[in-house]
Amino acid sequence: AQVATPCADCRPFDMSWRVLLQAAVAGHLAAAAGSACRVTYPDTGFTHAPWGELSESVEVRDVVAGLHTDEPGGTAYTGMMGSTQMPGWARANSTAAKYVALQDAKEASAALKFAAAHNLQVSVKSTGHDFFGRSSKPGSLLLWTHELNNISWHDDFRPAGCVQSEGRAAVTLGGGVQFRQIYREAMQRDRFVIGGTCSTVGHVGFTLGGGYGIYSRMYGSGATNLLEAEVVLADGRVVTASACGEHADLFRSLRGGGGAFGVVTKATYRTYPFPSGRHGRARGVLQGNMHVGLASFLTWYADIVRRGLAQHFGGVVLLGGRYGVKGKVSVQLHYVGINESQCSELLSELGEVSCKAAGQTWPPAHTDAGELPDGIYHNGTAMRYFTLEDIESTSFAARVVRLADASSNGLTLSLNYALGQGSDIALASARETTVHPQVYEAIGVLKIELIELHVTPTSATSADAEAVASFSMLRSDLDALLPGAGSYYNEGDYTDVAFQSRYWGSNYPELLATKRKYDPDNVFTCHQCVGSEHSCARRLSVRHVAPLLI
Repeated sequence: AQVATPCADCRPFDMSWRVLLQAAVAGHLAAAAGSACRVTYPDTGFTHAPWGELSESVEVRDVVAGLHTDEPGGTAYTGMMGSTQMPGWARANSTAAKYVALQDAKEASAALKFAAAHNLQVSVKSTGHDFFGRSSKPGSLLLWTHELNNISWHDDFRPAGCVQSEGRAAVTLGGGVQFRQIYREAMQRDRFVIGGTCSTVGHVGFTLGGGYGIYSRMYGSGATNLLEAEVVLADGRVVTASACGEHADLFRSLRGGGGAFGVVTKATYRTYPFPSGRHGRARGVLQGNMHVGLASFLTWYADIVRRGLAQHFGGVVLLGGRYGVKGKVSVQLHYVGINESQCSELLSELGEVSCKAAGQTWPPAHTDAGELPDGIYHNGTAMRYFTLEDIESTSFAARVVRLADASSNGLTLSLNYALGQGSDIALASARETTVHPQVYEAIGVLKIELIELHVTPTSATSADAEAVASFSMLRSDLDALLPGAGSYYNEGDYTDVAFQSRYWGSNYPELLATKRKYDPDNVFTCHQCVGSEHSCARRLSVRHVAPLLI
């Protein structure tokens, strides 16, 4: 077990990416010569920095710990339990010391240049929905993008440098725009923008991780729909990245490589005509026990995939759990590109599931569009992609049910995170992103999410040994069921030591090389981010004591 101790090996990149990658994956990364970590409060280097100089160009304020996503010190979750090998995190002691509420890219540039001049640790946050608290760095200078909330709609947009491209309908979003704002304006314009199911999430973090929603199989992901981004680099330069410009490599990394490359102050996405009359939901609890119900659903789903109809369906299937029905399989799907009658016909063999047309895309009928309840604490999360071949295995349903029975919160089979068998639109830019390549072959994920409500841990909160052992067993069983399967960066496994291959597969060497090019001093670092195997991102030395959160 371990507790937080000073980071001894947070250095700029001074090894080749091949050596770094091989060492990181093997778990034997050694410290290399280089500069010390950037300073944080209450270090005198931080407290004695000439803050008055920065205040001449931007407004600098002290951070107050908060509970909500519209506060600079707030996060959506209260923490994540670690393991005997890795400390977890707690919101209670992960608060930045000072923040700048960014109004434009120039302010981000000024703050980053000041931080570099005085060796200050920085963090970047919009709403703070990350499971792992990646936007929370205690004692840092926070660049808060939440107030960058302008929206501009375009009928004929061409990305910078793409002179030969055709203009297309698009929307440009400030870095702090949340989905509830996007959806509201899109509805008024009869447009559709791909996004998530939680309305308070911001689009930037969503897209940087890949970004999947209930209609992604039809329209693609946040990453595939990204056309252009304004990015402030670690050295303060403001660049415009697109698929055609001089920063095309950076643009590829922004399409699924996570938040390790710069501060995104605005981004432009494709939009689509609103699918009026051709979208809705399908709900029902399947008859029989979980094994009977899941076998029935998988038989139906495999047939839908083989018939080339998977693009019409997203959503989740719940096996027991907090939000499902004990001992049952609950179907909570969404359809698009077909009408209610066609949906009913396609789902006829699942007799307990009924289709209902929707009058609007947001909010989905089963979702609360407001803030998440406070006090959501994760004991562990893990997901793995699965393919058509997997679900056609005769033992698959039984093994999934055993997993669900062993989990205190059941298990979720989600169609949302994988684009395999998606539409031509969804897959058009697939190979131009840097998410795990399995995303475009898989037809769904199995997801374990062990949560507790109304729990607010501190650095003195010990990890629950029974909960650690339970999650470890579930993850082992999941890996045995889907060996070698990848996972989604935004909702992965906090304790996964092989996160590089798990989240990005064969794309990781490219991402690491781009990281070295644009952020050689590893300024934008966080837990399980590209390059974090060589940073201060909660990679701490081990002591054999009771496991604590940091």
